[in-house]
Amino acid sequence: MKKPFLFIILSFLIFSSGSFAEDSWDEFSGVDRAWDGQKSVTNKEFEEAINALEGNKKKKEAKKRKKLIKKISGGGESLYPELSPDSDITDITPLTKNEDGMLLNVPVNLIIGSKVLEKGYYKVMAEKDENEEVYLLFYQSHALEGKVRAYKTEDDYDEEHIDFVRLLPYNESFVKVIFGSLDFNAYTYIRFLH
Repeated sequence: MKKPFLFIILSFLIFSSGSFAEDSWDEFSGVDRAWDGQKSVTNKEFEEAINALEGNKKKKEAKKRKKLIKKISGGGESLYPELSPDSDITDITPLTKNEDGMLLNVPVNLIIGSKVLEKGYYKVMAEKDENEEVYLLFYQSHALEGKVRAYKTEDDYDEEHIDFVRLLPYNESFVKVIFGSLDFNAYTYIRFLH
């Protein structure tokens, strides 16, 4: 009884492994025809597909950025339009000190000390001495034409720029020169000739 039972089990294993092998080989019968139905893709079509995928990526990044801005700002409308979540955030350029001075048109003859500065254009620079006193220097070309003491102030005179120099009428004998820089703002009064 052991022999016929062993024979039946052995024959069952042989026949089942054969059919299993047949099934697995049937899957590879169409390998040589696998690429028959595919279309070739041109470079232009490939680039368009890549650009579409990158466009989707950019949209997702923009949506993520808006979501982050909304989370930070609360999503409401701001009282200040430049703080709106839809506005672009601009880079702030670093401030640099103006070492060259600023050009000033002087329409009258100024009296500085015993010297008369004639009408014309002057490059005005400011300097502090060791006692923290401020002086305005008037240059034409490279020659120092005049030096006058000025007084520091916190007033920016509603000027649009940080660096400025202006000559303003004060009264019938004096003009007021205002000066602004990154370091300080200053003013002085200078007599003029009629």
